Amino acid sequence: MFRDVRLRIGLLYSRIHFRKVGDPVIRFTEAVSRARRALVVLPEGTRDITSVQWIVRNLAERFSQGSVTVLARNEQASWLRIENGNVVVLPYSQDDISTWFVPRRELIGKVKKSTFDIAFDLNVTFTLVGAFLCRESKAPLRVSFAKSFADEFFNFQVQTRSPGSLAVAYRNLVRCLEMF
Repeated sequence: MFRDVRLRIGLLYSRIHFRKVGDPVIRFTEAVSRARRALVVLPEGTRDITSVQWIVRNLAERFSQGSVTVLARNEQASWLRIENGNVVVLPYSQDDISTWFVPRRELIGKVKKSTFDIAFDLNVTFTLVGAFLCRESKAPLRVSFAKSFADEFFNFQVQTRSPGSLAVAYRNLVRCLEMF
């Protein structure tokens, strides 16, 4: 019960924070194909480690001419193994998140140190931290799965038929990106 109230307050804060930030008109075909710098927000609750590692490797290969910044919880950063030199892992902890599920200023500052052409939120269900950071990254193209409240944060959403399976959801995401 208190979690829902905290989330609603966090959403209200986010709406106020981003109220004057408008999205430029972009052509998705060009935005995806020209993107070089990507932000990838890993899912908060990782139950399928191999699928998460697979999608990160896949995105690292796709953006091999640029850079990939992976935002991961401390626990995830320890098991995330990437041999690719263009991948930077930014770990964060629960202390970097406020009571209202909004990232604190220090975590936002870490993300804003770089510029991004595209941002991915790999959470299949809505998490305010990932959505907020993708929007705050100022990436012109913000990609996520179709979920509640996603319209306020993302401008490209992928519909998946089996939200319970990360492997299927990530395969659908990769297939969708291959169209561009």
